Amino acid sequence: MVELSAEAVAEWARANPAARDALLALAERAVALQPAAEAAMQRCLPGPEQAGGLQDAAATRAAYQSLGDHLRALGLEAAVAAELAGLLDRHLEALDRALGGGRAESLGPPAGRLVGARDLLRRTVAIGGRPVSDVPGI
Repeated sequence: MVELSAEAVAEWARANPAARDALLALAERAVALQPAAEAAMQRCLPGPEQAGGLQDAAATRAAYQSLGDHLRALGLEAAVAAELAGLLDRHLEALDRALGGGRAESLGPPAGRLVGARDLLRRTVAIGGRPVSDVPGI
């Protein structure tokens, strides 16, 4: 995984606002999927709810795969895009383990890293011409 610098992300975002907006929207959707992925993986563990869990995990996996495909289609050459792609891959791997009967009880540390990458992107959005990180009280 890439170590993201807030300054480098902010500089990239200033130079590429449309790409930042597209990447932020994608990151928002990926973070929003995390609770469904966590719940589906728990339901994939042996027990009476496993069949429903497998179905939920497959649907969530398909949603993450779609986000990854969309990210690749954007063709962004930025460290934050590479980080997001890697995190989506880690999420897919965890769901694949759960679907394959392996012990994948959670998304683990990549879940927090995904939230962190999303938050870095959020802080580059301008409000009144100033980055969110410069606006008092936000």
